[in-house]
Amino acid sequence: MTETRKKADTEDKILDAALKVFARKGFDAATTRVIADESEFTEMTLFRKFGTKKNLFREVMIRGNQKVEEESGELSKLTDIKDVQSFLKSFVKILDEFVLKNFEYFHLTIIEDSSTDKPMVRITTDYITQYFQEYFSNEKIDHKAFAYSIATFVYSLNIDRYYGRTASFGNYDESLDKLVDILNCIIQNKK
Repeated sequence: MTETRKKADTEDKILDAALKVFARKGFDAATTRVIADESEFTEMTLFRKFGTKKNLFREVMIRGNQKVEEESGELSKLTDIKDVQSFLKSFVKILDEFVLKNFEYFHLTIIEDSSTDKPMVRITTDYITQYFQEYFSNEKIDHKAFAYSIATFVYSLNIDRYYGRTASFGNYDESLDKLVDILNCIIQNKK
C-alpha cells in the first residue's frame, strides 16, 4: 500500500467515525476521544490530520455534501415519468432509499448544520419543481412546502428504521403508499 493511499484510508476512517459520532451525539457532546476510539486511531492522529474538532466537523459536512450531490442523480431519471401518481410513488421510494443510505449525514444536517440549506429538502424541491414545471403546472401548490412535506415524512420513517425501531407509522410500505395517495390528492385538488 502506498503512503498516499494509507493516508487517505486513515482520513476516510476518521471521517466515517466522526460522522457516526456527530450524528449520534451532536457536535457539542461528541468528543475527539470518542471519535478517535470509534476510528481506532489515537487522538493525536486525529489532530494531526484535522487540527481541531471544528475542522473535522467541517470536513465531514463537505464530504457529505459531495457524496449526496454525486448520488442524487438517480432522482433526475424520474422526470420522464408523465403520470403524476407513478412519479410520486417512484420519487418517494427512491428518496427514501437515498435518505436511509445517507441517514447519518442527513440527520447531522438537521440537528447541527442550521446555517445551510438542507440537502434533502433542496434536492427534493429541485426535482419536484422541475417535474411540475415540465409536466403538471398547478399554481395553487407551493412546491417548497410540498417538498418539505415529503422530506419530513421520509426522514421520520427513516429515524425509526435507522435506530432499528418498529415504525411508528405502522407498515412501512403502506405508509409510503398512503403518502403518495395524499400527495396525489393534493396535486389533483381532490378531497
